[in-house]
Amino acid sequence: MILLDEHGTMIHAKVMKHMVNKFKQLIQEGLVYMIANFKVTSAMNFRPVEGDKIINFLHTTKIQEIKGLKNITIAEQSFMFCSVEVLSTRDGQRMYLSDVIGVASYIGNIEETETTHRISKIRDIVL
Repeated sequence: MILLDEHGTMIHAKVMKHMVNKFKQLIQEGLVYMIANFKVTSAMNFRPVEGDKIINFLHTTKIQEIKGLKNITIAEQSFMFCSVEVLSTRDGQRMYLSDVIGVASYIGNIEETETTHRISKIRDIVL
């Protein structure tokens, strides 16, 4: 998930699979929370935002909804647009995940490919 603060700063946050059910009911998109007792580590590959840190939720992470904010406005969405030149440098790299807005001119069949740890399904899409 991507967390956003009142300054528009975005950070990637991750909940391990075995803890998803614990936090799923506690977080709702569009609300404001105080989050405590989490771990901050260096972000590795497949970053959804251009930050070098990631928040990892722990079993001890506490989440409390903050209600009645009067002088703080937090946007519900944030975007980081980049040029075509920057986007083209990301081809084949694993650091940043990039979304592209366009029209799909070709959608290939789903195929299976072997990765380091498992079999993954892929599909070629031409925009």
